[in-house]
Amino acid sequence: MTIGNALNFIKRGVHDNELRKRLNHASSASELQKLLDDESLPFLSHEFEEAFTHLLTQCQEEEEAEVLKEFGMWWNYLSQSFESFSSQCGSQCSGCF
Repeated sequence: MTIGNALNFIKRGVHDNELRKRLNHASSASELQKLLDDESLPFLSHEFEEAFTHLLTQCQEEEEAEVLKEFGMWWNYLSQSFESFSSQCGSQCSGCF
């Protein structure tokens, strides 16, 4: 996994409605990861944060930065929603999905 994959994901995801739609329909963190793996875009959360910060500092227009921030909020909400569901149940959980 690399920061390069996270950069590619962000650059592609900002404009690729179909990719975002498929990711939105994931029913678990493992399914979300598989979708990213299938697209050759695996990365870790800290790699996403580094790539996001790097791209944000390169923005030259406010509109470009706003689009990037919106994408970052979408991704953080999507990826963290699975983490919060699984942490609520602890080791007893067999999955909500």
